[in-house]
Amino acid sequence: MSSVVVEHLSKTFGAADALHSTNLSIASGEFIVIIGPSGCGKSTLLRLIAGLERPSAGRIEIGGRDVTAVEPADRGIAMVFQSYALYPHLSVAQNIAFPL
Repeated sequence: MSSVVVEHLSKTFGAADALHSTNLSIASGEFIVIIGPSGCGKSTLLRLIAGLERPSAGRIEIGGRDVTAVEPADRGIAMVFQSYALYPHLSVAQNIAFPL
């Protein structure tokens, strides 16, 4: 496992602030929970760390490596969505193989 460090990370969509300047440090092997009301930026934070969104400001470090501008596939990290983004007519194996 690798450490994750987020420094002054923020995301805006037009005039809307989705994530205010956020700092977070997760040690290697540490288990954390992110909770809060709907719309407070939990999913945005996770999407930024996973590389699915580009930050408006700030820095993301995984395992001592700055990955702020690194593509999602090259980060060595994955994200599991709350609602499944699977094709219901395909098997598990077919869903996994689909993007390949």
